[in-house]
Amino acid sequence: MTFMKRITVLFANFLCLTTMAQRDFQLVEDRNAWLASDNAAALTTMEDSTIAVGKLFYKYDDGDLRSISQAKRQNTYGADVRSYCRLSEKVVMYGCMTYANVHGTQMAGSMLFPTTELMPFDIVEISEDNVGSKQCEVFNMTGAIGWDARKDVSVGARVDFTAGDYAKHRDLRHSNTLMNLSADLSFLYKPWGIGGGFLYRRNTETLSFKTYGTTDKVYQTLIDYANRYGETETFGGDGFTDSSQEQPLFSEYMGGMLQWKWKGLFIDMAWMHRDGYYGKLSQYTVSHSQHRGNSFSARMRYDFIVSEKRLWWIDVTMDTEKLTAQRMNYRQVVSEDNPSLRYYEYYEPTKMSDKVQTCTAISATGYWRPSGEIYLWYINGGLNLWNSKQTAYRFPESKTEKKHVVNPFVTMRRNILFRDTSLLTVQCGYAMTFGWLEQQAAQARIAYEMPLHGTRIRPCLSLNYSHATATRGEMKGLSRHVLTVAAEVTF
Repeated sequence: MTFMKRITVLFANFLCLTTMAQRDFQLVEDRNAWLASDNAAALTTMEDSTIAVGKLFYKYDDGDLRSISQAKRQNTYGADVRSYCRLSEKVVMYGCMTYANVHGTQMAGSMLFPTTELMPFDIVEISEDNVGSKQCEVFNMTGAIGWDARKDVSVGARVDFTAGDYAKHRDLRHSNTLMNLSADLSFLYKPWGIGGGFLYRRNTETLSFKTYGTTDKVYQTLIDYANRYGETETFGGDGFTDSSQEQPLFSEYMGGMLQWKWKGLFIDMAWMHRDGYYGKLSQYTVSHSQHRGNSFSARMRYDFIVSEKRLWWIDVTMDTEKLTAQRMNYRQVVSEDNPSLRYYEYYEPTKMSDKVQTCTAISATGYWRPSGEIYLWYINGGLNLWNSKQTAYRFPESKTEKKHVVNPFVTMRRNILFRDTSLLTVQCGYAMTFGWLEQQAAQARIAYEMPLHGTRIRPCLSLNYSHATATRGEMKGLSRHVLTVAAEVTF
């Protein structure tokens, strides 16, 4: 990804040109509910001046509290640059670039890119005898522009591009290439506080499988329809892990969004339909499965205190997703006229799985005791709920599992401002998890920000530590800790 790294550097330099900025990037985003939506036209509602922040970080992640798909030890190097830029009274732009390089040890399990999104199936190494190191590299770039086309009407567009590689370096080896592209067109009618737009996304994860050299060892994978239930496949055939060709897992999404703001109330909703397949859609190649589904998200925010001395609001969000996958049935046919010509005949597909998951959250956020352009106190607390129901079908049997997780959490931050305008930040947080997972986690962060006199540039060094422990179940007593060191600068 050398070319992407060069583009990253150029994009970061562009974002960091400006020196007219606020100091608290999070506050700029938090106090304007429109900025949390995908509506690019709403960028014109930003009242702050231009702001940019860039960060380099290293994260060390280690512990026994993990699944087979997670690393025993993981090292992450990354960069993150974000900017809101007011080009004129009518035009506002947003840019974001992120890069992460992750290296993990003693990994097996899932061979697909890590994601919280529902997938039609999973390809799983079921044996721990073949654990090895994996490396993941992900690059993301987002650009958006909002324009006041008329006094009361704004229009906007957003493009989000992600590319990545994910590979295992021990047999059975896999190499995945990810390409995700999203494009949105939006509008905002300011007198009524109504916005909306069109959403489009296409995601392709291309998989290839191989072994190094020649070996008599047999490698088996589980084609996991859902709930670790499906069929076992031996490597070397023309199935899901066919080594003779690359196979794409493709999904296409289309939908719309709608926002409404009235006084302190803000509502944001979005719906998308999804279609896709695994394999190659051709008469002369194999397509293994097809899938379709729908997703819906809704967010409501109510600002009940907005003043110079304090900010308080409540957020309620819900994201639900449904997905149905079908297995393609086919047979290979040899042409009678030309025996070297082979093609595939497809029959009625059979259902593999039905999946649905819902994530709900309610939280309260507060800022108080202002000092210049920042607030000295910050708190955020609430409750996350996650529910899942998945059914796997393998005629004539099926397997259904229901899971739920309850996650209360709280985070508090204190800023201490010194006479030379340097800033010390101390933050702590605590969370518990009940239900399918039983864990508790604590987090602490300390940061020191110092000014460059004569400029609005403020470099910052931070140290973040978190520790999680399982409280019940087979993993009771196992723990995991994460240490992150970061250097960032705000313009």
